[in-house]
Amino acid sequence: MIKPRFASWLVVAAGLMGPIGCLQAATGGAIPVQVHIPDMAQKGWEYRVALSSADSAPAGSHLTELSWRYELTAKGILPEAWLCVPSECVALNMAQGSTAAFAGLPSSTPLSLHFVLPGKGMLKRPVRGGVAQVFVNYRLQD
Repeated sequence: MIKPRFASWLVVAAGLMGPIGCLQAATGGAIPVQVHIPDMAQKGWEYRVALSSADSAPAGSHLTELSWRYELTAKGILPEAWLCVPSECVALNMAQGSTAAFAGLPSSTPLSLHFVLPGKGMLKRPVRGGVAQVFVNYRLQD
């Protein structure tokens, strides 16, 4: 199994966004958010991880797309995952991807990741949490 290198991914993404970001600085941008996912041992419980709000996004900006990437150390059982705003959630069918489901919401909208291990009861060996990264892409309203 190939383990992704998040630091390398972040550097590459920042390098790619640098020239583009300079061209689009007046109309939009992307804010990287990194959090740690907790260890999960209880099936059926919802584990939530709040993402720091996009405080550095300009006032009046709105979400365009959210891109995510997370890693967990699990043998056998994998949790179901969602990316959420207070009013709705989007199922994450893969450990990385993107969605425009929240496009148009203010970039200051609180975001969170939610994980649930299917079933009931305790695991003998918990799913070890890892790192999650979300890129919050925003655009200023014209």
